[in-house]
Amino acid sequence: LLHDTGRFRELSSWRKSFKSEWQRALETPITMPMNAKYRPDVGKWMCTCPHFVKSRFLVCKHLVQDVHIVSPVFFLEVQRNRTLPFWSHPSLVPLCDSLPPDSMDAHENPTGVEGNIFDRENEEAEDEFVDTAAGRMDTRTFQEHFEAHIKNLRDFCDGLQYQIQFNDHRMLNAVEHEGASFIRLMENCLGREKRENSSRQRSPTTWERETSNAMFYRTRAINRQ
Repeated sequence: LLHDTGRFRELSSWRKSFKSEWQRALETPITMPMNAKYRPDVGKWMCTCPHFVKSRFLVCKHLVQDVHIVSPVFFLEVQRNRTLPFWSHPSLVPLCDSLPPDSMDAHENPTGVEGNIFDRENEEAEDEFVDTAAGRMDTRTFQEHFEAHIKNLRDFCDGLQYQIQFNDHRMLNAVEHEGASFIRLMENCLGREKRENSSRQRSPTTWERETSNAMFYRTRAINRQ
């Protein structure tokens, strides 16, 4: 369909099922904080969560939501492999490079879950790493990190305001594509806050799936004087 070959070519039947499973994984909320035993590795396209090894297409919500939003053409072009990485396409770009050090050999067989991915020594080492990192995070460091993000966001918003005069839709597309996850978080947080302060709308529940990523956002009270 992408290239003129002079004849009709029908897509492989598995691609529709793959797209459906990808969309379900994209829309399934990730419980935070994430289980320390789950270690998604986009580079190898492997994850140690139970759903990954049970998935027909070897995908899970942790991997799908750890890459930038893919375009529709991705589902027509993506290639599945018998060796790592199991899926390859230029659109599979990680959201960040802060993945933990690899604990799995590049040639391990993912079907041998107990023998490789969930190795007891790796689990104990990971638990120790998480506990140590948590101990280092004090109130002062948290405040400094948060305020640094807020300052950068305010500066960036001023920069985006400056871009409006140029009417360049490519910049708007870049913001919406690259910042899709953050935009969803922003909309969910503000949406929950609006509903919390509304006397006409139903207040959101703590475990509401649609806005689960805004669970820890404390709403600001509105002065109704």
